Amino acid sequence: MNTTIATATTILALSALGSAPRAHAQVTPGNVFHPGDAIPWGEPDNGARFVALYGDMTTEGEPFVFRLEVQPGFEIRPHTHPNTEHLTVLSGRFFIGLGETMDKEDATAYGPGSYIAIAAGVPAYMWAEEETVIQVHGVGPLTTEFITPPER
Repeated sequence: MNTTIATATTILALSALGSAPRAHAQVTPGNVFHPGDAIPWGEPDNGARFVALYGDMTTEGEPFVFRLEVQPGFEIRPHTHPNTEHLTVLSGRFFIGLGETMDKEDATAYGPGSYIAIAAGVPAYMWAEEETVIQVHGVGPLTTEFITPPER
């Protein structure tokens, strides 16, 4: 699915942008305050919006936090990360399965308040059937290795 590939590629490209907090945040050394009604979301791209809230996901040993708002039909094919991926579902339902093959029958839907930690090197796949917001945090660098690389 081209939308899947384009969306996953977009997310990977957006992740490279995610360093310092954006406008509307109150920042003092060691502190960041983002009012919920003023989260500085990026522009939609292939059905997803991204906002870096804290840190730099591209830097070794650097803690980071970002949010991703996805639309129905969003998918990320089976992939791994070199570090544990921490996800919290803030709204909607986010489907997650483990394995090197995307098997939607063997995945679980997670609703608001759900927390998921996927260990480094464990293949996982994800999708949404409705508008969903997830928050991702961890320690950089966050890179993605697809089991089957996306077609360009």
